[in-house]
Amino acid sequence: MKRSILMIFLILFLSVTFIFAGGAKEKVKAEKVIRVAEQVPGLITPGVWDGQAFSFNSSIYEFLVEMDSDTSELKPLLATDWQTDDGSTWTFHLRDDVRFHDGSPFTAADVKFTIERTQDESIGHLKKQDFAIVESIETPDDYTVVLHLREPRPTFIYQMTDYNMAILSSQYDYQRYGESQPMGTGPFVLRQYIPKEAAQLDKNPNYWDSRYPIVDALIIYFVPDIEASISMLESGSVDIVPFVSQVIGKRLKESNPEIELISPYQEMRFISMRVDEKPFNDNRVRLALKYAMDPYIIARSVAQMELGDGIYYNESPIMNILPEYKALPLRERDTAKAKQLLKEAGYPNGLSVDLYYASDHPFGKELSQTIQELALEGGFKINLKGYTRDVYLAQYWLNVPLSITGWAGRPDPSMLLQLAFKGGGSWNESHIDEPQLNALIDKISMEPDDAVRLKLYHDLQDYFYAEGSLIDVQVPLLIATSKAVVNYRHPLTQIPQYKYFDLK
Repeated sequence: MKRSILMIFLILFLSVTFIFAGGAKEKVKAEKVIRVAEQVPGLITPGVWDGQAFSFNSSIYEFLVEMDSDTSELKPLLATDWQTDDGSTWTFHLRDDVRFHDGSPFTAADVKFTIERTQDESIGHLKKQDFAIVESIETPDDYTVVLHLREPRPTFIYQMTDYNMAILSSQYDYQRYGESQPMGTGPFVLRQYIPKEAAQLDKNPNYWDSRYPIVDALIIYFVPDIEASISMLESGSVDIVPFVSQVIGKRLKESNPEIELISPYQEMRFISMRVDEKPFNDNRVRLALKYAMDPYIIARSVAQMELGDGIYYNESPIMNILPEYKALPLRERDTAKAKQLLKEAGYPNGLSVDLYYASDHPFGKELSQTIQELALEGGFKINLKGYTRDVYLAQYWLNVPLSITGWAGRPDPSMLLQLAFKGGGSWNESHIDEPQLNALIDKISMEPDDAVRLKLYHDLQDYFYAEGSLIDVQVPLLIATSKAVVNYRHPLTQIPQYKYFDLK
């Protein structure tokens, strides 16, 4: 059965190759073309983009600032510089030599439009809550934008690095064309797009920085089966496959010297418990599941690595590698205590619960199976419900009692807190809405003093350790590439910077 599925995708690949490479045979034969096998995207318009197809979107659109992949420092992009007082007023000066792909000039009106668009009720913008803090926007001239916030936000600049905050044209109808004809200021221009199958992006001949992009085109295949993507890489049909599991990576490293593995940072896998309904509305049940886990077994069985050596475990949404992280004792596995907690919560015979996860996302299958086995001895009968990531996100995520979701870290952790753990957050998968936690998140976002803010982050992690709704397993983000790919850049903002990539 698996071989049949693989053959179907290879046939699809060959037909799409004919459309893109064959249809433009004379044009691309002497050019540098990077080919990518990427996951199938859902919505792709910034604002409602679900966080897939990063190669595609990050090459078409741009942001006010970007993050240096080596130093993690913020650098100018569409903004040349920025200033703030106490975090209440932010002034951005913009480049005056940028044009959108349709030829229209980039101005302050476009930045104003992009930010005001977050509050458009008809869009359902994923950054609505974060940008509700913007009280007013001034554009004193075509290349200056001044944001006035209702409250101080000393780290607000990091909100502009979120992948849903790409700068859009105020003159383009994204509601009508965003999903079929995406258009930005980026280094690559859409040439041809077959939704959920493939796309070709060509070098932007009018890009504001004449040094970039280095390659002439990107061809992106949207492949829902990771094994098919790997087969394409091994055969030399593509150059890059993002989101590779440790097991696949180890196999590639041992079997193919022409393939390189890159790990720019860790990603998170949140094991989230929905707290607004049974059984996880009772903290004793949440604690029982935590006591049933064994971080060391999880590290070895999920990633074939030792805990602390590229894979980490905690019970809060703060990544171990971030300076805001507070080291708390690992909870020792105690299945007897787990069963006792379940009994006290009204489940003397244990309980049965469904665990939903993306079956095609790296580490999903391994982690779900390990959780199932560990939890059984603690009194939980876990039924596994795996779906491809596009189906999982579209139909089940945010609506299930127990889930595993892949989350990337944010350069400023408060961005993630507002989005996923504050009441009303767009991606609040645990449905947590605790006044104490909400107030703490707001204090973190407003605090200008670094030392005080760090203390608040530590208080937040204490809260999650005692009453929190998740287990956080951090796994290496692995990218498999041909050794022909040079200068791969992929900062913590999750936005791969294809304009810098080259081919030998």
